[in-house]
Amino acid sequence: MNIALKVALVPGPGAPEGFEAFVGKEGASTWDPAQVASSGFLDPQAGIVFLMADAGAREQQSWLSALGRNASKKAVVALYAPHLSVSELAMAYRYPEQVVGFGFLDPMLSPGSLVEIAPGLRTTAAAADAVEGFFKEKGCETERVKDFSGLVFRRVLFMIINEAAFALWEGIASREDIDLAMKLGTNYPMGPLEWADSIGLDRVYNGLKGLHEEYGDDRYRPCPLLRKMVAAGFTGKRAGRGFYSHNGEGASR
Repeated sequence: MNIALKVALVPGPGAPEGFEAFVGKEGASTWDPAQVASSGFLDPQAGIVFLMADAGAREQQSWLSALGRNASKKAVVALYAPHLSVSELAMAYRYPEQVVGFGFLDPMLSPGSLVEIAPGLRTTAAAADAVEGFFKEKGCETERVKDFSGLVFRRVLFMIINEAAFALWEGIASREDIDLAMKLGTNYPMGPLEWADSIGLDRVYNGLKGLHEEYGDDRYRPCPLLRKMVAAGFTGKRAGRGFYSHNGEGASR
């Protein structure tokens, strides 16, 4: 697939790291928020524009609206919004049929990673195929999912992490025993609390809040321990401390 790629990296809470390095410098441009409304940002040859910010609905809609002012109808907008409805967000863009949602479990995006492709209700098959084709060319596994908050991977994993946090908060077992039970009992690659540290407790907490607001189901109600740890800045490996303490290489000690 020969596409003219532009990458819009708009800073926001929970934005995945390293995406620019993943897509590669060749043929790609990085734009800051001040440039997204500039003329020519989406030229007629632009293939896919990646809007990368795991932010709130208002911020996403604002950026989509700005992008749409000078948009080409040929451009596809790949929207990283794993906790929001792509169908709703896309209506802020000039051509909602060109907006495709996607998600992955950062910071693990690399060849072989799973990327979930979530077309909105108005998304054309061609737009969804373009985004899926891009990730396949990068060596990723892909799956099509419906436009629901949390998609599949995050929805299930974050619920498991939340339950593990409740078990720790209630004093049922130590963090090490909880993680060991899940690694040996279910053959997980890492325990849920270790996994939370790797993903980022702030991302897990914000994801659970989004799921709880969307569905109103108590199984997604964030554990108070997660809320307190995020407020204290104990957000995992990136912060040097989460459920575990981490050295400069991110290993628990």
